[in-house]
Amino acid sequence: MIRKSFFAGLVVVGCIIATQGFADEAPKGEKEKSELAKIMGEIDKHYKAVEQISGYYKYTSNDWKVISEASANITQLTKTIISKFPRPDDKKYQDLNKIMLSEAEKMLEVVNHKDEKGALEDAQWQVRRLRQTCALCHKHLGIHIYPQLYPGKKEELQPGQQEIPAPKETGVPKDW
Repeated sequence: MIRKSFFAGLVVVGCIIATQGFADEAPKGEKEKSELAKIMGEIDKHYKAVEQISGYYKYTSNDWKVISEASANITQLTKTIISKFPRPDDKKYQDLNKIMLSEAEKMLEVVNHKDEKGALEDAQWQVRRLRQTCALCHKHLGIHIYPQLYPGKKEELQPGQQEIPAPKETGVPKDW
C-alpha cells in the first residue's frame, strides 16, 4: 500500500515537473512574434511621445529633448528589427523597415538643426512621415494599428469600395 502511494505520488510529481518544463518553452515563431511585438510597442511609445507634442506651435528645449530621445530610440529599435527579424522573402516589408529607419534618422537630423528657421515644421513633417510609414507597413501586413477602434472589423475595404490614393512622394513605396 505504501509502495503504491509512493509510486503514484512520484508519477504525479514527475508529470507536474515535465508539464512545467515544456510549458515555458514557446514555439520559435510565437517567441519571435512576442519579441517583435515588444519592440514595436516600444517604438509606438516613443512615436506617441513625439506625436503628442507635434501640434505645438513652438517647441521648448524640453520638447526638442523628447524628440531627440524618441527619434534616437526609434532609430535604434528599427535597426534591431532589421537585423533580428528580417523577412528575406518579403521585399516590401524590408523596404518599409528601411524607410522607417530613414525617417527616424531624418527626425534626428532635424533636431540637430533645431535653431534654424523652419525646424519646427520639419519636425512636424517627420512625425507625419513616420505615421505614414507605420500605416503602410501595417496595411501590408494586414494589422490594424488600433484594433480597439474597429471592433469586429476584419477587412479594411468592404466589397465594392475603392481606396482613394494619396498624393505620391519620392521615397515612398508604390503602394497606392
